[in-house]
Order: sequence, then C-alpha cells, then structure tokens
Amino acid sequence: MSRANCWAIEDYAYRSCSQPARKFGFAVSPHNHSCHSIENLASLNQVVKLWFMRPFRHVLQRAFGLAPGSDLDYAEVYYRPPLTVEDVLRTESAGVAPLGFDGVHLGITDHDEVAGSVELLRKHPANAPRNALGEELSFRFRDYLFHMGVTDLPESSVAETHASLQAAARTERLDDLFEILRASGCLVVLNHPLVPWGKDNDPRRKIPVEELLRRYGWAIHALEYNGMRSREENDRVLELAKQVNKPVIGGGDSHLLLASSVLSVTHARSFRDFAAEVKEGRAVPLVTPAYFAPLRWKIFLRVLYFIAHYRQIGHFRGQPVRDLLADRAVLLDPIGVASRGFLSLTSACHLIR
Repeated sequence: MSRANCWAIEDYAYRSCSQPARKFGFAVSPHNHSCHSIENLASLNQVVKLWFMRPFRHVLQRAFGLAPGSDLDYAEVYYRPPLTVEDVLRTESAGVAPLGFDGVHLGITDHDEVAGSVELLRKHPANAPRNALGEELSFRFRDYLFHMGVTDLPESSVAETHASLQAAARTERLDDLFEILRASGCLVVLNHPLVPWGKDNDPRRKIPVEELLRRYGWAIHALEYNGMRSREENDRVLELAKQVNKPVIGGGDSHLLLASSVLSVTHARSFRDFAAEVKEGRAVPLVTPAYFAPLRWKIFLRVLYFIAHYRQIGHFRGQPVRDLLADRAVLLDPIGVASRGFLSLTSACHLIR
C-alpha cells in the first residue's frame, strides 16, 4: 500500500483513490473536538505506577506545580483544546481543499457536550445543512468505557435530548439511553470501539464490544475507523464490522494541531443525507496520506503541544493553572519553551502529522 495516495474503504477493503473529489462529491468530518471538550490526564495514573516511573512520581507532580501526595488523581488535571468552533471549521475545510473538495460536512462532537455544535450552527445558519448538531457520548458497559459519536440531533429538542442522554449515561440506564437515541432519529456511531478502557486496565481482558453490539446493535448504525488509532487496530475494526454487518465511517478525532487524517466521503449534499446513507448501510471512509505517520509520533507531538501551552489551557480541580501558578515557576515552564521551539521547527520542516 503506497502511503502517498488516499485510500477509500469500500466493502471493508482498501482501494486506491488518488482523486477522491472526482469520485465522490463531498467530504465529511464527523468526529471533531473544540474548546468545549474536556481532556483529562487520567492515563498518567497508570504511567506513574510503572516501576521505572516510581522514583520520579513526586518530580512529575512538582513539574505540574502540584504538591506531592500519594493520593493525587491525574484525572483532576485536565485541559480544553484551544480551538474555537471557527478554528475547527477552518482547519477541516482547509484540510480537504488539497483533495479537491469545496468545504466539508462537519460534526463537532465534544465530550458529552453539545454546546460547540450549537454555537457553530448559530454562527453559520446558512451552512446548517452541512454542520450537524452532536456530541461524543461516554458510557460504561461491563466496566468498560465506550464512546459514541451522536450526530444529526434535531435542533428543536437538542438541549432536552442532550440532558436526557447524559442523565441516562451517568446512572448507567443503558436500555433508556439507547431508546432515547433511537427516538431522536440521530446518527449513532461507535467510536474507536477497540480501545481497551477497562476499569482494571488488564490487557488480558476481552473488550466486551461484541456483547455490546449484540445487545444494543439495533440502535448503533456504524463503527468508526479512527484517525488517531493504529492501522492494526482499525483493521480489526473492519473485521468486526464485517462480522456484525455494520458499515464503517471514517473519523479524524484530531483534538489539536491538524485537520483530520481520516474522513468519510459521500455523494450526499447535506449531513442529514449522509446520515441517511449510513443508516442504510452505505459509508466510505477516506484514509489520507497524513494518517500513515507513526502513531507514537502523533501522540508525542500532541503531548508536546499540551506541555507547550500548559499554563494557558491546563486546569486542576476546576481552577485554571495560569491562576494557580501566577507567582510561581515550575519545571514545565522551561520544558514548555523548548517544546514550543521544537514544534515550530517541526512545522517549518513539514513534519507535523
């Protein structure tokens, strides 16, 4: 497979697609995050338990400007992507332009929040057919955390539907949750379905995604080929989708830095018509050359971006880090300066992916 070309995925197989705009009329970017999303650093709780990290546990806490303590929960450290909804629209539109597309059908799917998509709709009412209302909905099933891209929510009841979905998810009333989704008529996509987010983080445990699909597949329209997951994992998603007879859509999930590296392509002129195609079982992911950059490199760049802007975008227990550290210097300050320089050099050399 040449990494210089785009690849369309049709009937669960890769097909070279060097001129996607000639074959498909429109690009769709259905999985995006703006400044309305909250990203916590809970994964660091597992990192600091690694044997080689134990001597540096308190050093890491001081680097963040936090008082050393054995009970620190890094889930209380979070940030919001510094991208407004306008930034997301500009970035995604610019990202598809070299592929020959005029703009993009856009879904802003902030974590458990519809405010971003509502804001975009209000700012661009003329583009309402192309900009869907939605969110990325989090819920637990068999002690595993799953996420669903919920888009094309009806405007007239979006606030009420959002509140009902969040209440059902928080209390783990999953029968009610999926009934609400079906009643709303929205498009439901199981995002990155093979991420092992179990409570015990035991890699030997089987992710209960097949059980989830057996029980609630009647309300889930598609699985996602995710731009921030590995090729190996996404290939297993294709196998799973074929097994359960679900279409696969492409979603970028790009929180920082760049436009989505995986999209969907369609002949539908509006997001609603695209959603109708997916519900009928018709969906085509488009994998762009940027996707093939090493995943560890992508994650490394995004970690550097967080470090570079830690004071501006970080929060701890609800308080902005810039206020908590107003009169103090911490270890991340010089590392942040170095990170900004490295990112600038990387961008000038066209190595940001």
